[in-house]
Amino acid sequence: MPNKITARNGEFHRPPTRLERFRAWVEGLSKMRLYVALTIFTWASLTALISVEANPLVSLGYGEPETGYEVGAVSGEDIFAPRSVTYEDPVATGEARREAADAANEVYVEDERVPDKTRQELSAFFDRVEEIRSSDAPTEEKIGNVVDAAPFYVPENAGRALIFLDDDEVSDVEEYAHENLTDLYESSPISDDEVEDVPSSVVTLSEARSRLSDAAGQDASGEVRDLVGLFSGGFLAPNYVVDREATETARRSAASEVEPIKSTVQQQERIVGRGEVLDRQDIAQLEAVSVIRDSNPWTVFLGVGLVVATEMGIAWYFMERFGRRILKANAAIRILLAASLMILFTALARAFISLGYDPYLTPLAGLSILGTILLGPRLMFLMVVISSINIGVIGGDDFLLTAALLLSSGFAIYTAVRVSSRQKLLKAGLFIAMATAIVTFAVSLIGGSGLSVALWQGVKGLGNGLLSLMLAMVLLPLLESAFNILTPMKLLELSDPGNELIHKLLQKAPGTFAHSMQVGTLSENAAERIGADALLARVGSYYHDIGKMEHPGYFVENQIGKINPHNALTPTLSARVIKRHVKDGLEIGRAWNLPQEILEIIAQHHGSTRIEYFYRKANEEALEGEQIRESEFRYSSGRPKSREAGIVMLADSVEATVKSLAKPTPKRIEDVVAGTIKHKLDDGQFDECALTMREIHEVGDAIRDSMIGFIGPRIEYPDTAPDPKAQVPKPSTPVAPASVAKPTGGTP
Repeated sequence: MPNKITARNGEFHRPPTRLERFRAWVEGLSKMRLYVALTIFTWASLTALISVEANPLVSLGYGEPETGYEVGAVSGEDIFAPRSVTYEDPVATGEARREAADAANEVYVEDERVPDKTRQELSAFFDRVEEIRSSDAPTEEKIGNVVDAAPFYVPENAGRALIFLDDDEVSDVEEYAHENLTDLYESSPISDDEVEDVPSSVVTLSEARSRLSDAAGQDASGEVRDLVGLFSGGFLAPNYVVDREATETARRSAASEVEPIKSTVQQQERIVGRGEVLDRQDIAQLEAVSVIRDSNPWTVFLGVGLVVATEMGIAWYFMERFGRRILKANAAIRILLAASLMILFTALARAFISLGYDPYLTPLAGLSILGTILLGPRLMFLMVVISSINIGVIGGDDFLLTAALLLSSGFAIYTAVRVSSRQKLLKAGLFIAMATAIVTFAVSLIGGSGLSVALWQGVKGLGNGLLSLMLAMVLLPLLESAFNILTPMKLLELSDPGNELIHKLLQKAPGTFAHSMQVGTLSENAAERIGADALLARVGSYYHDIGKMEHPGYFVENQIGKINPHNALTPTLSARVIKRHVKDGLEIGRAWNLPQEILEIIAQHHGSTRIEYFYRKANEEALEGEQIRESEFRYSSGRPKSREAGIVMLADSVEATVKSLAKPTPKRIEDVVAGTIKHKLDDGQFDECALTMREIHEVGDAIRDSMIGFIGPRIEYPDTAPDPKAQVPKPSTPVAPASVAKPTGGTP
């Protein structure tokens, strides 16, 4: 008989899959090591995805970019502005600054070197004249040489005069010219005639020559006078000249005072067309929309790494502060999923932008939908904030992109938190798509786009929302299964009576099936009364006794018309068989990949209660002096911790006890509920449970009301001849009465 009891039913058991072994391995790791390793991996992945573009070597400063965006290059594609940008127009700014520099007044200064240079040139000329006069050349040749020696035009008659005048007269011409030039330079600076707005102390070149002519008339007469006037005026050079260094400084100052001229590129405006030659204006616009980035890739990498490290620090603090509240089950798996989702959607954003898609199409709302359903809204909001910032950096430090993604994704969190079925998910997704369209339209207007461009962006926002919905609907069942995370949709699937495992329960243990269905209804009503997860309580009830499928005949609800197998067992062995259904249920649940929350209800629905019937029977049959160990008659799979597990434990006990009553009346049902609660409290079964004392009594009231409703008034039909075929034969030996066993130990 023991061999039969311990035999395994291969129909309910299977070896774990690779994914299940991986989850078990993750859960078995040291939590601190796992979190540190996951933080480092997430930091490295996000930093690389944000800072490293399509060509990693080019991003890190090695090699040349393939795009070749430079002045004179030919564009290989149509390039449109992903957003409206106001930027400094280098062409217009340069033109304005050139105009300001050209309009700046020249700076003049009196050049003290000019008088000496002029006198030296005059002396050198007359030295040359003296050489020509003393030469043996013919007269006409001498005259020509004198004319050619002058640095300015000299009439032939003046050259002839210099040849035929005697030496004293030529010396007088030179001397008078020197003196007149010296006196003039000492009296006032001389400027060119073209110079405007000269000071009153400055003499123009034409006026100075007139003064030299007058001075020559005072010094001499005849040919000497004419020659003095000719050569003093001819050698006269302005000494009020432009100070080039000061003028250049003034030009630069005037140019620098010109404010940069701003130009605007509208969202979706074509910057350059395929086959067009790039000019400075095109390059400036490409830089403005971050198609071209003129920055040190290593400093960018450092900056991004610091930002992501800050994000990881905030996430770490958040998990330290709130993790226990929001991650009650499978914490390691859920954190792994959160990190995976952030990396996945950041990679998706990088792919969208690298392939040239509008960054406003990035379906971040899909992350919100998935994360809210799988991980909860509080953790999801932190993930959305981090992801929105990161995608904004990827999109060219676009603050408006960050704002649009944050608003639409935040709305998605608010909407998805109420989703409990696939149909509701579809409806919520359509609302999210509309909200994303409105947000994108508004952000486009804020960025300076025209109405037509903003409307087109709104259409893209609608596409973003629909893409997010499709992505969420495709990935949700995959992630539910891969990470074994319980969601409202999965609970609904598990609650389907056509579910294969429930169907097997109906076939193998019909009494247990009926009991589980009724406990599910009681638990659901009680959970609704106190605001617990009613769906989880109902589904947990459906599966809480699946372990009885292994040996259904050993449980009273399945013994109708059958011999009680406990008659052949000792009380201790019977207790082991009864307790075994919890362990069997866990093994079956794991084999069928039931969520952890359901497994916990299976494990804890009896708490550590005593199997009272067999404990008393063991004491009655014990020999004198024999000690019965109570621990052998108590369940050992843990007391209820969640509110739902506590509700199921109470509903399970009350339902079985009431069912054992011959004539259940409202008063007797009320007494059963009150007695069951008192015994559970006295036995410490709620010591580790999240239920408060007030909630425990509210749960009892809800179960009592439901049980009274189930029993209801019955019409007493007239006596009829009993149908022999309908009579159930009594077992040859008494069966453990549920009314005895249930208040303290649950259905055996």
